[in-house]
Amino acid sequence: MGESIRRHSRSFSLASRLLPAAKRADVERLYAWCRWCDDGVDAAATPQQAVEFVDLATEDVRRIAAGTSPVAVESCWLAELVGRHDLPLKAAVALLDGMRSDLMPVAGFHETDLMRYCFRVAGAVGVLMCPILGLQDHRHLPQAAALGMGMQLTNIARDVAEDWRRGRCYLPVEWTDGLRPGGELADLTRVQRGVRMILEVADGYYTAGEAGIAALDADSRLAVRAAARIYHAIGTKIRSRGFEVLDERARVSTLGKLGLFANVVLVPAGRQRRQYDDAGRRALATATQYLVEHGVSS
Repeated sequence: MGESIRRHSRSFSLASRLLPAAKRADVERLYAWCRWCDDGVDAAATPQQAVEFVDLATEDVRRIAAGTSPVAVESCWLAELVGRHDLPLKAAVALLDGMRSDLMPVAGFHETDLMRYCFRVAGAVGVLMCPILGLQDHRHLPQAAALGMGMQLTNIARDVAEDWRRGRCYLPVEWTDGLRPGGELADLTRVQRGVRMILEVADGYYTAGEAGIAALDADSRLAVRAAARIYHAIGTKIRSRGFEVLDERARVSTLGKLGLFANVVLVPAGRQRRQYDDAGRRALATATQYLVEHGVSS
């Protein structure tokens, strides 16, 4: 399971090394279940098979919630974590709802579609992580969701060209003068405008998310802060290129990651803590809205 996170996300793999061994193993187990869900959709031979896979995974989550055994072996990974940490399974259902929405044709994403999608596919994962990382006070779940949403916004900004080739565009039409998938992605100005807006919004989610890290177990905080800083640095890289994301995928070098990693370890936590600004408060309100909408306690 550790191999899955190392292969698919070097940033998370690096950050997870700051966790104690037992917590790292459980984070890797949760990541492996999420990856299994994602790969099950991506590897499906037909759209109908993808739908059937999501149905199977969702039904397994419901079985786990009911205290019965899931069908898929991979779902047992999630069941083990629920047994140890009482994960909020409505967040797992929300994640699968996000994957299901990716199977539907999208004529044009709006801002509300974008934020709901980010909550489902990433904010929900942040919520699922919380019991493993020692969060006791559920009032901080919106911060966890916000941090996941910020990371997903960064992903979307980075992957515009790749998503376009798959017939998808997550840049809201309000931010791009109606840009929709189909044909050549040639209007650089509209793409840059959409990417700039996404990264500006993402900043508020990072601010909100990092403000909640202090509520985690002390031995979890460095790893989460490192993951947040490394992901945020991808957005900084995109900004330095003038929001041009079509020719080359933005990456933070290994040396750059190690520098951020060292900063998180060496700088006292009190000096790293962020205060809410207006964007952070808006992000927190939106994350709270989607927690309520999806029935996840907060």
